[in-house]
Amino acid sequence: MSDISVQQVSYAYEPPQLALCNVSFDIPAGRFCGIIGPNGSGKTTLLKCISGYIKPDSGKVTVGGRDVTTMPAREVARRMALVQQHAALEYEFTVGDIVLTGRNPHLKRWRGETKEDYEIAMNALKEAGIAHLKDRLVTELSGGEWQMMILARALAQQADIMLLDEPVTGLDIKHQVHIMSTVKRLAAEHGISVVCVLHDLNLALTYCDQIVLMQGGTLAAVGLPEDVLTRERLESVYGTKLHILEADGQTFILPVMK
Repeated sequence: MSDISVQQVSYAYEPPQLALCNVSFDIPAGRFCGIIGPNGSGKTTLLKCISGYIKPDSGKVTVGGRDVTTMPAREVARRMALVQQHAALEYEFTVGDIVLTGRNPHLKRWRGETKEDYEIAMNALKEAGIAHLKDRLVTELSGGEWQMMILARALAQQADIMLLDEPVTGLDIKHQVHIMSTVKRLAAEHGISVVCVLHDLNLALTYCDQIVLMQGGTLAAVGLPEDVLTRERLESVYGTKLHILEADGQTFILPVMK
């Protein structure tokens, strides 16, 4: 497992308007870290910087002490698996085909998948609980099934860091809980660090070990969920009144209806 360190990262899509401004925090190895904040606060941009997809204008992101932007793309792919939001695929690949692509960073040049690669992909399907979908066309999947397929592909990649960009957006409550609990379980079983962009504050509170709260491209707070997700801080960042409620041993964050 590898520590992630974000060190004074700034980035602008259209200078001088900054999408990120001097953001710094560390994610210890093995943590389930949630990145939250209002729309336009820099969450996805921050995840892209962590993944190495975009290079900060200043500052740097290191994984295991190494600058992500100086690492070969294949090595980055071996160490970090990205689970993106649902996107349409028009080609008639099967679920098994897509999960097998998780092995691409490990393939030797000019050689195809080995028997071991197929076994790893099949095991990933089983661990994600979707082995029964192996031969299903991706064009026939529901949103929840799609996300579980992409999660299985990430497992087949055997990276020690998993990056998730709003993995439950648009899914019903059952599938939201199923995906988040599956990610939490598999991360613990495999010793994977997870960095997850979320909008749902209750999911962040329930599943994350660490919270990064963004506001206007800056870091508003970082720490344990119970320390970051306070009513006063959230009302300030989101600009709306909230209730913090306790029920059946759980804490819930709800907006005050006007």
